[in-house]
Amino acid sequence: MSSPEIPGKSVSPWIGPEGLPAAAAERVRSWWERAERVYPPNTQKAWRSDWAVFLGFCGPRGECPLPAAPETVAAFVVHCKYLCRKPATVRRYLSTIAVAHRVAKLLNPCSDEAVQLELKGLTNVLNVRQRQARALGWAQIKEFLETAGESLPATRERALLCVAYDTMARRAELVALNVEDFEFLADGTGRALIRRSKADQAGEGNTAYMSRTTVRQLRLWLQAAEIAEGAAFRRVIGRGTGAANYQGSGAIGERLSVDAIAQAFKRVAKWIKMPAEEVAEISGHSIRVGATQDLLALNIDLASVMQAGRWKTNRMPMRYGENVLAARGGMARAAKTQGRDRE
Repeated sequence: MSSPEIPGKSVSPWIGPEGLPAAAAERVRSWWERAERVYPPNTQKAWRSDWAVFLGFCGPRGECPLPAAPETVAAFVVHCKYLCRKPATVRRYLSTIAVAHRVAKLLNPCSDEAVQLELKGLTNVLNVRQRQARALGWAQIKEFLETAGESLPATRERALLCVAYDTMARRAELVALNVEDFEFLADGTGRALIRRSKADQAGEGNTAYMSRTTVRQLRLWLQAAEIAEGAAFRRVIGRGTGAANYQGSGAIGERLSVDAIAQAFKRVAKWIKMPAEEVAEISGHSIRVGATQDLLALNIDLASVMQAGRWKTNRMPMRYGENVLAARGGMARAAKTQGRDRE
């Protein structure tokens, strides 16, 4: 059986496999029309990417991806093990496969014992620990604020860094901010409305605090770029904008893309002369990691950290701040009391 082509954006990623009953295909089409209006673009993109990986496995082997036999999915997990895919990545693949079958009202092959055993075997063989982005905390941001100069690219980056730090916004949340989402208060502080986030798919919104420093930097950028409405963070097109020296100026373009956030953070890391191996570890999550570590180092309680970062569980803030928490943990305190940490 030939592997089905990956359809365009307006078509469900799960339409096309041979053998899918007409009624099931119609259920998928109907569901996708609604899902496109509800789920964020990144989720839809992940589904497409994950399903393409599964199709790439099934096609050459003549296996049907929808409905998929449990043995096919179990073999897919084994295949992922040989490719050294992280367990978290494989679980995401399985989640996408499960969604496809649930939508079509077909039996979910991922819940079969054969698949679960292969998944357990995968976690026993591979390291489940995920790589953490290199932190960009306030110390690094402050160094950039003080040294980057007054060019238009540097002005944007200062505002971007400060807003990202205070709001602890994820990449998609950061680029989605509009001028209308900011409120500047009489005391010099501000508020930012995060209209939708990873943990708020319903779009109820969350309000984040902005310090006086952040408000000043944001206002300088909006004034310099002559942005009065719409997207707050936009491309700067022209001389010097792609270099890490922040020289030159340029025209204002469209809204920044999600991928542009990581590129901007890497340029900042290069500017403040972080080692090359650390720059390579900078990602769009780096300021979120750095802000978490800073808050925990200042003894801010975990509940407040979770509120600031819009987390529903403490798993990720604990992960981001594990080195800080280890230094404040029971054994660290005992070592100090017992004199084991004396020079």
